[in-house]
Amino acid sequence: MSAYKALTLFSLILLQGVNDAPALSAAQVGIAVEGATDAAKNAADLILTKPGLSPIYGAVLESRRIFSRIKSYVIYRVAASIVMVLTLSIVLFASGCAVDSLLIIILALLNDISMIPVAYDNAQATTKPQLPNARKLVIMSLYYGLAQSAAGLVFIFLMNHAEGLEDPIELDSNCSAETRGFIWFHLVLVTELMIFSVRAPIFFLLSRPSIHLNVSVIGTCIGSAFIAVYASELSGFNLLWIILFNLGTLVLADVGKLWFRRLINDEPGDNIESDALLEVPPIETTETEKHMAKKMRYVVHNQSILPPEDRQHVVQIRRKATTGLAGFFTDLRTTTISEGYIDKRIILATGATSMRGVAPPAGKRIGRYKQASMPW
Repeated sequence: MSAYKALTLFSLILLQGVNDAPALSAAQVGIAVEGATDAAKNAADLILTKPGLSPIYGAVLESRRIFSRIKSYVIYRVAASIVMVLTLSIVLFASGCAVDSLLIIILALLNDISMIPVAYDNAQATTKPQLPNARKLVIMSLYYGLAQSAAGLVFIFLMNHAEGLEDPIELDSNCSAETRGFIWFHLVLVTELMIFSVRAPIFFLLSRPSIHLNVSVIGTCIGSAFIAVYASELSGFNLLWIILFNLGTLVLADVGKLWFRRLINDEPGDNIESDALLEVPPIETTETEKHMAKKMRYVVHNQSILPPEDRQHVVQIRRKATTGLAGFFTDLRTTTISEGYIDKRIILATGATSMRGVAPPAGKRIGRYKQASMPW
């Protein structure tokens, strides 16, 4: 691929004339400005309906909010599954006490329904672009899942035959209905309240969720409390212990989240508090202030640049070389994948230089495999 073709394909072009239609069509993101010709609008991917570039700024803000909601839900869903599976499995294998399957189905159903308002949450756009790094999403999910599971298991086993409590639970092969209700209501609270920490880029008390999410989560917790008390005979003291414990672990997990994100270099950066640039005319500033603001934008841009290993992914297709009767009936093709990306060891097409040396010619056999390069 020539440098000119690469520049054309991976550029963002804003044009409006008839002669600009081919460039708009070839660009990865072609934008026709307000007042452009019909030919330019037909060839563009986006059409601005208002004068100026403020619609692009608004689109960037909204896209970052959408990405924040998706990222929060992915982390939450994996973490909640880890908590439920680990807690129920370890309690069952360690003590023989099994929660009723009907209660587990109700737990999963309530959790799925209560999380629907996440799509309308009050997410904030960040000054730095949030990168779709699968590894960090998994690591954050493991943090929440393992931390909350460990704390919950310690709490459950400490409450088992605890002296000085009016209604201690009894973990054994014939565990009572109150014990099963205790474990179930604890899982309801820990999975419901976790969303408040996961969705907040900062301390969760400083990040206001939407009213729909608040009503959904709190309503689910109240309804689950009635189910636990009247269907599982959970005592009021145990209900209070579960609520206090989960509120405390929510605060501790949220404080640890800030340190853990800094540790894995996943800090979201500063938030854009409002859409002031879209609502009011720009404020008159001096040339010095404009120059300093431009330098700050360059600083944020340099901090957000992807490392080369995230920008350049190399594709490797390995075709198994089969002969004889097996080769007549089978034609196996496999793609090797490592670290969330397709294998990086083979280079792009036509003899490019690899990160580990010079790529072997296309079609060369390596052991039992036949190597082929992708033509892009």
